[in-house]
Amino acid sequence: MLYLIDKPMAEIGLRTAAGDPEAHVVLIQDGVYLSPDIDAPVSAVARDVDVRGVDLTPDIDPIPYDDVVAAIVEQEVRSFV
Repeated sequence: MLYLIDKPMAEIGLRTAAGDPEAHVVLIQDGVYLSPDIDAPVSAVARDVDVRGVDLTPDIDPIPYDDVVAAIVEQEVRSFV
C-alpha cells in the first residue's frame, strides 16, 4: 500500500504504515522535512525536496511527481495530508 504523508499528519501516518508489511511511504509537501524511522521503503517527491531545499538522508529516495501519480493509479493509497 502507498502511504502519502505530509508533516501535519506524519505521526499517525507513519504509525499506520509501520504496521503494514507492504507499505511504501511517500513524503509530500512539508513531509519532505521528516526523517522517518520505519522499516519500509521511503521516497520523497523530488519537486517538493527541491522547492524546500532539503537534503535527503541516504535512506530516502527522491521520486518524480509523474512516478507518484503512476503509483497512485496502480496501488491502494492511504493519504495523510
